[in-house]
Amino acid sequence: MSPEPQPSEQEPSEREHTVWDRVRRAATGMNHHQAKEALGEARKAAEDAPDDGDAAADARTEAEEWERITDALADHAGAYDPATDPFVQGQLAARSNRGRAAVVGSARTSVRHD
Repeated sequence: MSPEPQPSEQEPSEREHTVWDRVRRAATGMNHHQAKEALGEARKAAEDAPDDGDAAADARTEAEEWERITDALADHAGAYDPATDPFVQGQLAARSNRGRAAVVGSARTSVRHD
């Protein structure tokens, strides 16, 4: 049997989720052109960030999320909304499923067999 994957292999870090959430809040209501402008600013910030450390990682994560949102809006005439973003909804469903699985798994391990 293979070893259990480490949490970092299963789920992005809370820090990444925080950056993604910040970008998504900022992007809510933006159209493609506005998101593309924000992407340009995020890319510049990522280039200007120090080469290592949390600030650099956050800047790269932010630029990547702006790029994903800009790509999602490329053939969408409306404004960005996380509630209709398939990627965001998939992440929420996966987190929910993992949470339910953890509850079921802990309930199974707490049952004693005499």
